[in-house]
Amino acid sequence: MKLLGLYLVSALLFFQISFNQELPDFPMQANYENSIKYKWDNKQILDSKNLDSMESLDNWQHKDFGRLSLTDQRKYSGKHSLKLSSPTKGEKPGPKKGRPFGAARALYKVGGQDWSQWNRISFQVYPDLPGFRTVSLSLIFHNKGEEKVPGPYDRNGFNYVLLENQKWNRVNWEIEHLGRNKVTAVELRYRLQGNEPGATDTVSYYFDELKLEKVKPDHYEGWNVASGKIAFSHIGYAKDFSKQAIASDIKADKFSIINAENQKTVLQKAIQSHETPLGQFKILDFSELDSTGKYYLKAGNIKTRHFEINSFNQLYKSTITKTINHFYCQRCGTKIPGIHSTDHRDCTCHHGDSMLVVNGGWHDAGDLSQGLVNTAEAAYAMISLAEKIQPDYPKIADRLLKEAEWGVDWLLNTRFGNGFRCTWITMDYWTDGIIGNVDDLTSRANNDPYDNFVAAKTEARAYQAFQQTDSIKANYCLETAENDWKFARDKSKQLNLGLAGYGLTSSLTLFNITNKEKYKQAALEYGNYILECQQEKNLNPDIKIKGFFYRSADKTNILHYSHRGHEQEPLLGLKKLCEMFPEHDRFEEWQNAIQLYANYYKNVVGYTAPYHMLPAGIYNINNADDQVEKEQIQNGIKLTDQYYLKKFPVWKTFRGNCGTVLSQTKALASVAKYLDDQELLQLCYKQLQWVMGLNPFNQSLMYGEGYNFAQQYSAMSGNIVGGLPVGVQTHFNRDEPYWPTECCYNWKEIWVHPSSRWLWIMSNFY
Repeated sequence: MKLLGLYLVSALLFFQISFNQELPDFPMQANYENSIKYKWDNKQILDSKNLDSMESLDNWQHKDFGRLSLTDQRKYSGKHSLKLSSPTKGEKPGPKKGRPFGAARALYKVGGQDWSQWNRISFQVYPDLPGFRTVSLSLIFHNKGEEKVPGPYDRNGFNYVLLENQKWNRVNWEIEHLGRNKVTAVELRYRLQGNEPGATDTVSYYFDELKLEKVKPDHYEGWNVASGKIAFSHIGYAKDFSKQAIASDIKADKFSIINAENQKTVLQKAIQSHETPLGQFKILDFSELDSTGKYYLKAGNIKTRHFEINSFNQLYKSTITKTINHFYCQRCGTKIPGIHSTDHRDCTCHHGDSMLVVNGGWHDAGDLSQGLVNTAEAAYAMISLAEKIQPDYPKIADRLLKEAEWGVDWLLNTRFGNGFRCTWITMDYWTDGIIGNVDDLTSRANNDPYDNFVAAKTEARAYQAFQQTDSIKANYCLETAENDWKFARDKSKQLNLGLAGYGLTSSLTLFNITNKEKYKQAALEYGNYILECQQEKNLNPDIKIKGFFYRSADKTNILHYSHRGHEQEPLLGLKKLCEMFPEHDRFEEWQNAIQLYANYYKNVVGYTAPYHMLPAGIYNINNADDQVEKEQIQNGIKLTDQYYLKKFPVWKTFRGNCGTVLSQTKALASVAKYLDDQELLQLCYKQLQWVMGLNPFNQSLMYGEGYNFAQQYSAMSGNIVGGLPVGVQTHFNRDEPYWPTECCYNWKEIWVHPSSRWLWIMSNFY
């Protein structure tokens, strides 16, 4: 009987493991009904006004490429539609290298009308682009009143929409967030973004039924949760971690947790009112509930969607597979079903008289560009996570390694062998694959120590990952890593924190493999430099804040990133020094630096309660470059006349904080494990919840995961399940979250950078 019981337990365990190892088919498809677009498409229209039925060209103006005309060839209603036709590329390259050739523009001229009572534009469009797998259209709103639109930095008034090819699409664009007291035009724009072989080189868009509408607008700015809503972690809550939901104005005094399977109430508690530096909030805390299951929250007549309580490993497994899907769909140089054929074969990098074709790896972002640092960091994150999850999820681990190999191959194949390599190439359109004509994409090789250190670290890690399955490739990776490390070492005479961080981690990785003394000595040198860059004492007697880093040892500029963060590297290096050399004379200094950094964030994160989003950090107003930066700093929390705490970075064109917050999270999650600091690990967990919907907009930021996920700027590859945008930005120079309905680069642009951080962080939780 006992043997039978053991057999049944073993069989059940085998079934669970087998089930857990299953991978979905790639590319994955999102559930439309869980998207925010589903809500937009089904909003109640409170009022409506017809602007143009496309029976006349009187109010229309054509600019730039192509032709604008009326046609009865295809119409949604009435006798005509408006037709905008254009070539896919011009006769010469665009005004910026690697960027589109230009645009075909149709402007509906308004002449300064006040549209304040309306908050949505709606129209019908039929795109006819034979052979195109993804079709997009950009919309630009023009207002010359008190608030000028388009905006200068946050790109207010730009909106990219994805369309289904060769069918009528209804487009809805909420404009509640835009100045509209003196509207001059609504612009419909096609960017000339080339075409793949087999696709048309002449496109047509047919427009009909342009309308103004009034709807209940989405919440788009501020820390408060939308009226009548409860923000929660859409993916669910992990056992042994805090469990909270947040609201702003719900009237109920109590909330209930209800089992979604049997509708039984499993917990009922009082709603707590909290006042924080961000305002008044209602907190629904159910941290004591640790029973596996599917649930929903109810407070009065307000209910959330279903969520799960389970182990962290089970909850976040789907985000890993979806992130793998994202990278797969971003592959360049190969066919991806439904997205593109073998692409960018005429994409080259030049060094002297030599040339390399550099397609491959992953498209770095929605604009299809490609970069070394993001590729190397992504591959490293995949290898690290694969190692952690291999015992429990071997199929997912194997798939991570296959994807990592795709990135590593690009690193190996884009080197010239003398320190020079392709570090970046802009690829903002499709090409015909033929070298020698107008749509070719080119770049120049660089010999940069930072890039070579980053590459060397990943190449060395690839040696460890592949030595059991492909010893020849593994040995080549190690040989390449040692060469690239030497190229970087020889050129890294003028240090800064970023260079020292990657110099340290690449040196330690190679020392761990080779045991060569030169790598140890270099690591100690870089580690000592990093110590010199830290603020070890309170800023002054009135500001008991310390532990953050400066860009260099002269401590004149505090380290900040505006949108793509690399804050993790110095901390990963210091932690590794502690682990590898616990008997060293400077061990206590390294460990103290780690503890100071952890305490710094535990100190300042109170300013963003109850979300506890990691703030951008301390800013010195004397280091502002111009009036824009000065105003952004002053909109932070004033600590003294000189120092301010900013919740969001100081930024201009490049905006979005997924990359900065997740890089900070990676650093903290790594040291939390080392310090065995559960409070710090809980803080890192809250950053994951912010991405998964526990934010003021109650939106999951990962496309295809959770609820209310929005389209990301991926104008040529389409929506990709698992993609993360650059992240939440601010409006103008303010310091509060801003997330309107429009979609534009780079804040809503899909990037591999935050996705690599996501995988990397997972390796600290699994």
